[in-house]
Amino acid sequence: MHATFIKLAKYNQLMNGALYAAVETLTDGKRKADAGAFFGSIHLTLNHILWADKNWLRRFIIAGHGYGRLTAGIYENIQDKISEHRFEIHSDFVALKQDRISVDTKLLTWVSESLSDERLQQVLHYRNAKNEDMSRTFADVLTHLFNHQTHHRGQITTLLSQQGVDVGVTDYIALSAGW
Repeated sequence: MHATFIKLAKYNQLMNGALYAAVETLTDGKRKADAGAFFGSIHLTLNHILWADKNWLRRFIIAGHGYGRLTAGIYENIQDKISEHRFEIHSDFVALKQDRISVDTKLLTWVSESLSDERLQQVLHYRNAKNEDMSRTFADVLTHLFNHQTHHRGQITTLLSQQGVDVGVTDYIALSAGW
């Protein structure tokens, strides 16, 4: 099971890199234009994905499961916005991209070096965005984290396609060959 999550973290990092490269070809105005998506624009959807990831990593850290690889600095710019899923972390695209790269690198390192099959079966006790007590296995939470990103990246690739921008191959099965 651990090997699967390492592959998902690699795929996540690879796809975020490809997605940001495609988004970077747009003007700031086009990135931030309301496109009728759930979060409005490409830019705000990218912010939401980052916000959600930081929120999940914050929960692991607070529960004592950062294992020295994840530290509080990873979520300091959302600390007061943990229940605001429409919060814009960065208005500047370059800052957003740099933060995304940093989080993906830390996430891959944490999954690869700190988790194990045994730890993936441990239960994480946390509070959700509605401040409700929740308990789920690490495996369930990480599955959700990666699936959530895939869902919203799909929305963004559709918006990019509508503007004539091709992200390229996005299929996990094609990109993970050889891992």
